[in-house]
Amino acid sequence: MDRRIKIIVCGMYDVIGIVRDCINATSSFEMVNSHNFSQSDIIYWIFGRGPSIKKYFFLWIKKDPIIINHWIGSDVVVEMERTRQHGINRIPNFIQDFIYHWKMKKGGLMNLAAAPWLVDELSKLNINATYLPITTIDEHKLEPVDIHHVKDIDFFSYVLFKRFDFYGGDKIVKLANRWQNYTFLIICPDLNEIPLDFIEKMPKNLTISPRVDWNEMPEFYQRSKFFIRYTQHDAISLSVLEALYFNLQVLWTYDFPYTLKIETQEKLSDSIPSLVKNWHPNENGHAYVIENFSVEKWRANFLEIIQSKVYQNKNGMRFGKS
Repeated sequence: MDRRIKIIVCGMYDVIGIVRDCINATSSFEMVNSHNFSQSDIIYWIFGRGPSIKKYFFLWIKKDPIIINHWIGSDVVVEMERTRQHGINRIPNFIQDFIYHWKMKKGGLMNLAAAPWLVDELSKLNINATYLPITTIDEHKLEPVDIHHVKDIDFFSYVLFKRFDFYGGDKIVKLANRWQNYTFLIICPDLNEIPLDFIEKMPKNLTISPRVDWNEMPEFYQRSKFFIRYTQHDAISLSVLEALYFNLQVLWTYDFPYTLKIETQEKLSDSIPSLVKNWHPNENGHAYVIENFSVEKWRANFLEIIQSKVYQNKNGMRFGKS
């Protein structure tokens, strides 16, 4: 029998749609829209350890359906903190860990990680993961890069309002305060309206914007010279990939091709005038993300992982081309 693999994608809401779109374009899979897990062959869970073991106990003690957990960054931090818990919390943690690793040993669980360094961090927690970054780089959907677009935003960043300091918002405010002859923009994607008292505290050259629809984001990339990703912990960020696609120079707290690594706040701040003076379109970064992080490449890699690590061409599953 030849049939498509039934798959449910759930977990972190903001990323579900991105992964669903990638999988929907792959002929080997049939997307199950219901959250009735019993209907699916695979539960693709974005962010952390997967469905609640307490709520879905019988799902965890059987091999099928197979659970794929995709770790995307801050969920690894949560897991690190969980392993450091002491006292009475150690008992439920021990039980959950036993069930988790039992299902993994039976072949009913696998882990993906959205950055190579997350693979290393998870391995220290006895979780073996396969590297697979999530991406939105689709030349058919993203606007073409306009190299002649007016660049009226010097520094642009995405910062969650509820974790403003974690994502470096406080440090970007300090940069804007020191260099008031340059323009800064921070978009807070978790708010529909920015509190007025918060805006009033900001320097005049820093604009704080609420959530912007994804279809409108290319305009902000096109207008910007630099993208700042100043996080305490991260995966391969969708915003970094998109910024590179639009030829921005990227300042990031991680080593990554065709980006500039932020080493210290002092060094970054002192370098601002030189960075702006010597800015040029990041054409190498643009080419790099298209070659290595396209949605087409994601589909091919995902299918290869499913075929080689999960089903191995058994069970009558179909493994066609995407």
